Parts: sequence; structure tokens; C-alpha cells
Amino acid sequence: MEGSREIASGEQWPPLPVEYQPLYLRPRRKLSFEPELMGAEYAAPDGFYQAPLTVTDKVEILRWDTEPFEKPTEMIGTGAAHIFAEIDQDDTNFILRMWDTAPNGKRQLITTGYLKASHRELDERTTEGNPYHPHTRTEPVEPGSIQEYVLRLYPFANTFKQGHRLTVELSNAEPLADEHNSLLPPDAFHLPVGRPVTHKIYRDAKHQSRLVLPFTVQGLEA
Repeated sequence: MEGSREIASGEQWPPLPVEYQPLYLRPRRKLSFEPELMGAEYAAPDGFYQAPLTVTDKVEILRWDTEPFEKPTEMIGTGAAHIFAEIDQDDTNFILRMWDTAPNGKRQLITTGYLKASHRELDERTTEGNPYHPHTRTEPVEPGSIQEYVLRLYPFANTFKQGHRLTVELSNAEPLADEHNSLLPPDAFHLPVGRPVTHKIYRDAKHQSRLVLPFTVQGLEA
């Protein structure tokens, strides 16, 4: 597990008992175990406008951080991101990256999630923290409508050390080069949307945008 030399093994995945818990997106770019109490009229949405890469190389990224963990916190398994969003086109990408951020600012990528908005349909295999998208049809988005998009986070294992933060980033394209993507082969990124898209990300009392993450039971009890 990242941040730990301990090895967990078992006959199933995840190898240790886990309890799914939400981390809510909050105003001022905070991630919290407590949901937002204000409505959208006060907890106004975050947002970004992404111009196509034919116009700019700049990728707009929204970021939220937890407070520093007060004790080592272990997570193992799959996860989900529930994002309530409004867009002004009939499709976009949602690209989420989750990082372990040390007190000195150094970051380690933990897991990622990807979803094309028109493929947001879920099927009967979906459970808490473990969504499944059949990808058998497209369903264009009604521009201006607020939709819930559930991103599957790839299986991961990580122990966040005391003083570290969990950081989540959301965009609709991938940076051409950063501390992660610069290590990938050339052109190893998802196809961009190719159209200008404005995104509003709602995280208020009615629209509880959140991560649902697999905290190990022993980590919660530590």
C-alpha cells in the first residue's frame, strides 16, 4: 500500500473488511466528512470553462482537499465519485484524479475515474462505492440540466499518513504534462471533447457531490 510497507493479503478483494464512507465536496475547495447544509443559492456551484485543445494547451482543473489526517488512514478497494453537474453542451468528459498530498506539497497519484457524460447510465450490478456503466448506448445531456454523474474509481490501496491530505481534482481533459502524465508514453491520454464546454459543479444540501471511499475497518478503529 502506498505510504506503507505493510502487505495485506486475502482470498477476496478487498483483502480486509471495509466500510464505505462519503467525503463531501464543500465550498472553498474543501473535502469534508460532513455534508453541506446550505442550498445552492448560498453554496453557489464551482465551475470552469474548458476551451478545446485546438485553441489552448491549458487544462482547467478544480481541486478539493481534506484537512490533514490526524492518524494513519487506510483505504483498500474500489470507490465512486458522485458529481452533480450542469453543462452547456450535450456531452463532456469527467476526469477525476485522487492524490495523496504530503505536508511539503509532494503528491502521489492514488487512483483515477473517467466518465463520458452521455454514458452515465448505470446497470443492476451497481452497489455502494462500486458503480457499473454498461456503455451500450449514448444518452445526450440536456444542456442546462443538473445531472448526477457517478464515476467508478479504479481499485486502489493506500495508507494516508498522519499530516497528509486527500486531494481530488476534476477536469474534462488531461494535462499534457504534469507529475503523473509526464511519465506516460506519448499521446497516452483520453480523447478530448473537442468543443468548448462550461461546467458548473453543484455541492450543496440538495446536490451532495461526494466521494464514496473504502475505509478499512481496522483503519477506522486505529
